[in-house]
Amino acid sequence: MIPTKDVPEGLSAEEYFRLSIQYLLLGWKKQMVTAARRAAELRANLRGKVPYELKTEDYEKIGIALGLVEGAMDIANTASEALSETWNLLGQAASAADHALDDVEHVSQIKNELKNVFSSLAKEVGDIFNKTFEEAILPVLGVPGRDLPQDLSADEYFNLAKHYKRLGWCEQARDALEKTMEVASDQTLADAARRYLKTRIPRMPVPHHAVQKNIQGFNQLARGDVQAALQTFEMLVRDYPDFEWSRGNLGAVYCRLGELDKAEDTLSQALDFNPNYLNGWLHLARLKAAKLDVAEAQRYIDKAIRLDPEDESAKALKQVVEFLSM
Repeated sequence: MIPTKDVPEGLSAEEYFRLSIQYLLLGWKKQMVTAARRAAELRANLRGKVPYELKTEDYEKIGIALGLVEGAMDIANTASEALSETWNLLGQAASAADHALDDVEHVSQIKNELKNVFSSLAKEVGDIFNKTFEEAILPVLGVPGRDLPQDLSADEYFNLAKHYKRLGWCEQARDALEKTMEVASDQTLADAARRYLKTRIPRMPVPHHAVQKNIQGFNQLARGDVQAALQTFEMLVRDYPDFEWSRGNLGAVYCRLGELDKAEDTLSQALDFNPNYLNGWLHLARLKAAKLDVAEAQRYIDKAIRLDPEDESAKALKQVVEFLSM
């Protein structure tokens, strides 16, 4: 059953917590934060049915953190003139939320999702500021421009590849991974780079224009312009049918719109082209879990873990899905 766009009133803490996970899996971040905050406020009624073995006082800290996130999201959504102040407020709220969770054990997944929320908001505000993503974000990450630097160590090339991948620059990531394998003296590191290349980078080289449009569509989706993102990714799938990332992102758009059958068909097409597309299996798992089809979600997560037993996203999602089966 797909949850409603409006977070309902009068649920129990356990129901709000479960609902927040469904919203999270669908990519409905504002509703996720609201439902999770309400669960935290009603923490006394959870009767031990919570993941991560959280204590009652932990929920008070999580409630504070989620309240800060919710407020920051409202600020970003209405930002117009005082953009510099908004940028600072986002940073302060992110820092406060992070510190509020530092003392809570077993909440790494929650912290990661909060950071993802702020990452999306930072991209949006950076866009409004008329700054390119490179100018606004890359110096903070310590990532150079699009040209692959020379004379780095294998570890440095591997870390750089991960940065490039997170930025959506798949071909720079491919080059950095190939460089890692070329210069690595440690076979374990070379194998890790080879596995990363196989499971996280597009199977075929992607033209620069397609990469740019994919990043544009991702940013449109991150700032809530779902219709623009839909048009961008539909164009990409039409013009670059072998670019599985665009199909994965189109599937995410369909999830955001609540069109889960279309999302599943689109993700299945991406996986037909590239069965090693690890994030594709995780996208499908999230979709199934959002519909409370826990058995199918676990099956897709297992496929992702077989591709990379060390993948932290798959492990975290497995923990979340296991909670839904309680």
